[in-house]
Amino acid sequence: MTVMLELEIKRALRDWRFVLFTVGMPIIIYLSSARGQGHTLGGTSAAKYLLVSMAVFSAIGAALNTGGPRIAAEREVGWTRQLRLTSMSSGLYITVKVLTAAVISLAAILTIFLFGAVFNHVRMPAALWLASGCAVWLGSLVFCALSVMLGYLFSTTSITIGLMVVNMGFSMLGGLFWPVEIFPSWLRAVAELTPTYHLAELGHSTQLGHWPHLSDLAVLGGCLALFGALAAWLYRRDEIRV
Repeated sequence: MTVMLELEIKRALRDWRFVLFTVGMPIIIYLSSARGQGHTLGGTSAAKYLLVSMAVFSAIGAALNTGGPRIAAEREVGWTRQLRLTSMSSGLYITVKVLTAAVISLAAILTIFLFGAVFNHVRMPAALWLASGCAVWLGSLVFCALSVMLGYLFSTTSITIGLMVVNMGFSMLGGLFWPVEIFPSWLRAVAELTPTYHLAELGHSTQLGHWPHLSDLAVLGGCLALFGALAAWLYRRDEIRV
């Protein structure tokens, strides 16, 4: 499994368009939005608040765009069918895809944090850096599972658009680009149903040294279970068709 995981990570990092979208764009948005802003957001400086928001955005993009497109492409060329004839189990195949997405997500979070510390002079105790980073990373596993699900749901011709709609839709509605407090009450109620909102809240609360809210953990845990169950069902359906 280690060899396959290493190959998958190298494949992802060799794609410069993937790296630019998942890491480069959040960095540009973060640096252009946070620099020079002296006001506060969410009880902290704009630079700190947007640091977590863009770390979440980058982690989600990395998670979604690592597993799903690869699975869709491998299904189309018959690679997954060939794997079923080998000793590799289906569980191992899915595990490698999820772990690859998780590793790339972690790299994206660390890169955003590095730029925040170096260029926007964000300063926090080491414990808060670790707590907020781990919270965002573990929460991004929800989107690793979602990516696998979408890889079995979409074809190679439709998954790029599908992932873009899911990524940008969840990100905008979940308050990653602007606080949900400025939303109308009805839209805020909708936003609070999204996993992105609760992942951002999880990151922001741990960044401030607070314990995670149970509602955030419950929603993220429920979404992880839901997306994981749907991914397993779609995999079995794909296996029957083959």
